[in-house]
Amino acid sequence: MTTPSSPGSRLHIDTLELDLRGIPPTTVEAAARLLGPAFAQAFAQHRARLTVAEPRLDAGRLVLPASPGANELAVGIARHVVGSLRGERT
Repeated sequence: MTTPSSPGSRLHIDTLELDLRGIPPTTVEAAARLLGPAFAQAFAQHRARLTVAEPRLDAGRLVLPASPGANELAVGIARHVVGSLRGERT
């Protein structure tokens, strides 16, 4: 993860590794397409500037219902990652 010279204006994610075992492939594919808008919404809700001290972040585990929909999955992932960036642990 890298940030440009103007903190808080951009966040570059080199790699996002997700272990989505047990979730149907069609749901995972649809959620992947929804991640961009979900991240945009999650960042907009947390307008405070983010400071990423570590080049690598492990956001931990996200607890989801047994059969999440694509939107629920994408929004949950985005909120969890943004919360981790802000130092919140759930």
